[in-house]
Amino acid sequence: MKAVLFKSLNRFDAFLTRLNELKIETTVLDFSDPAWIDFDYATVDFVIYFSNFKYSSNHPLALYEVYDNLIHLSQHYPHLKMFPDPNIIRFYNDKYKQYLFLTKNGFPIPPTLPLYSEACVVMAEQRFGYPLILKNRYGAGGDYVLKIETPKQLRSYYNFSKLNLFNFAALKYFFKLFSNREFLYLWIKERNMKYPFFSAPLLAQKFIKIDCDLKIVVGDGEVVEGHWRRPADTNMWKMNIDGGGVGVWSYIPESILELSTNLASKLNTSWLNIDLFQSGDQFVISEFSPVWHHYRYKEKPSFIYAEDYNVKMPLEKSLKLEEIIIESLINRVKNK
Repeated sequence: MKAVLFKSLNRFDAFLTRLNELKIETTVLDFSDPAWIDFDYATVDFVIYFSNFKYSSNHPLALYEVYDNLIHLSQHYPHLKMFPDPNIIRFYNDKYKQYLFLTKNGFPIPPTLPLYSEACVVMAEQRFGYPLILKNRYGAGGDYVLKIETPKQLRSYYNFSKLNLFNFAALKYFFKLFSNREFLYLWIKERNMKYPFFSAPLLAQKFIKIDCDLKIVVGDGEVVEGHWRRPADTNMWKMNIDGGGVGVWSYIPESILELSTNLASKLNTSWLNIDLFQSGDQFVISEFSPVWHHYRYKEKPSFIYAEDYNVKMPLEKSLKLEEIIIESLINRVKNK
């Protein structure tokens, strides 16, 4: 069996170590070297690229390797098994495309309105009131998800998304941005500037106060891992663990497990990460992705592992991301 592993900032060494342990003939390529284009993939069985942001997560060109390069490989070498799954790469880091798919297919989502026009801005105010949630079209890990308190704030960000920058709010925004030391450091020293604009259409959502949210991973048609993310204090309204949230591996209702596998099936994808939270008496889907940040077993001392955790795959296995992905690719190659 032969594999291609593309270099990445995250998890590259772990993937390569596991491939070597399994004695899989592995070629390492790099998207920064044009040699990847001329490489002969005809005899390769599967490809792995654990993607990472070379720009801030809201940058329209973030992960162009995934959008363009991996799609190119999947189109010209359809026999290749790949991670991330090319069937859903078009949705990656694009909340608007996800919104269209979820709405069209009847999946539960928070009350949402794309801001196509000034009339939509007014409509969002009337439907949701303040505060409301505003999501940039592009972004991951909770970045560029904003709690909007006033009409002035809402119109300011809407104008940014439409590139209407000739107003006092825009000047104030850029002055604050360029006064930020971290921004200047990344821009000048690291040459990795945060993308200062917002991309249309922004998504306005009803603000729903939640006690926790839920992250589910589906692999090959089954939920292989899931955990709750709870706030570290009462002031948190985002549940992102990197932002201070607490991960809890405990009982997950069967209805959520079924909803998650149904979404993966409708997307026809082998691997899917889903973010959900409770709204009233039902759970709604916040977003989904073909790749995700993954915590190792007992990686943080704040993690809680409850006895009622009901996902079949043991955490000691499911939280070894590299192993379960490689195992899945091998099985798919054998069963093709």
